Amino acid sequence: MAIQLIVASPEPRFRDFAREQVAHISTVELVAEYEDAGGNLHVRILHDRELYPHAAVLLDISSDPEQGLSTLERLIEAAPGMYVILSDHQMSGDFLLRAMRMGSSDFLQLPLKLADFHEAMARLEQHMARLHSQERQIGKIYSFASVKGGIGATTAAINFAAICARQGKSTVLLDLDLDSGDAAAYLGLRHQYSIADAVENLDRLDQSMLEGILARDALGFSVLCAPEEIEKSRLIGEQQVRDIASILVERFDVVVVDGSRGLDGLLLSCLELSNSIFLMLTQEFPALRNAQHYLNALVRAGFGHEAVKIVVNRHAKRGALYATLEQVQQTLGMKPFWVLPNQYEEAMNAVHEARPIVMRAKSELGQSYRGFGKKLGFDGQPASAAATAGRGK
Repeated sequence: MAIQLIVASPEPRFRDFAREQVAHISTVELVAEYEDAGGNLHVRILHDRELYPHAAVLLDISSDPEQGLSTLERLIEAAPGMYVILSDHQMSGDFLLRAMRMGSSDFLQLPLKLADFHEAMARLEQHMARLHSQERQIGKIYSFASVKGGIGATTAAINFAAICARQGKSTVLLDLDLDSGDAAAYLGLRHQYSIADAVENLDRLDQSMLEGILARDALGFSVLCAPEEIEKSRLIGEQQVRDIASILVERFDVVVVDGSRGLDGLLLSCLELSNSIFLMLTQEFPALRNAQHYLNALVRAGFGHEAVKIVVNRHAKRGALYATLEQVQQTLGMKPFWVLPNQYEEAMNAVHEARPIVMRAKSELGQSYRGFGKKLGFDGQPASAAATAGRGK
């Protein structure tokens, strides 16, 4: 089996050299390339390693050595056995010792030389057994976006978080609807802190501080609430949202994002880290038109259709004012991933009771949400109950 390699460098010549040399090495396969070295690079690499669990990383840190070392540190923290080859112009003893202490497995001096590169690949091959024995996976981000207000993205995000938490997954709900912040209200949470506090303390946001900022629902999932003061929301930037999402996905099995806001830079910065994006819409023609514009904007932003899934809420089987599911599919170019029944009163009763609708065993809407979760691999049963059910078949 070929050794899998991920290359990250802002320099085209670096990536071209690596690609050309790998093409002549039968034991090495280039599986991913990145042309930037931003603060969330480690999250994207860790997501790639879910597809390629034995992949090594060739990381060019010459443009920003400190940022590069930070990326290295976060990679090794999340996956202790990851084999990372750093590349830079400097090779001082102090620098190499620091890099090794942070987890670097090897080093290639710039500019890259043919012999040095092939020797590094040979050393990589010798270390694959240790890599295989020490790796671990990162969590997943599921984002719920809405084509317009009042579609039900917050309700969907809350119920999916409840399903994941009931199955024993460490789960956090991130409320990115910074102007409204409905998630806390829907769950009846009284919170003192919000994402604004997390942003203010990014440089020292360890596990203990994060737990103090998060609110906690009775079902066991955490909530990073939106600020109660709109003025604080205006101070939160795109990179800060990326950083917060990156921190959460390293510490939780499941991160659920309530993206009930316009498709702006803040939401896009979170969507780019998401494993799945659920676009919520109803069958009204204005909502369908908005969904078409929304999807086109996502495509222009570089999102593939495989990551975006259509969820139709408040399904109406017939009516002159509503598009049929066939028309939805024809207009958007994709079949709805899930269709939720029109049980608006049930949904509102759950909001007034501050309890996710999935807690109601006989609710039609709750049953549909449980089916939605099951399609994604979450049946909403505690791990022990799920195991017992499986043994009883």
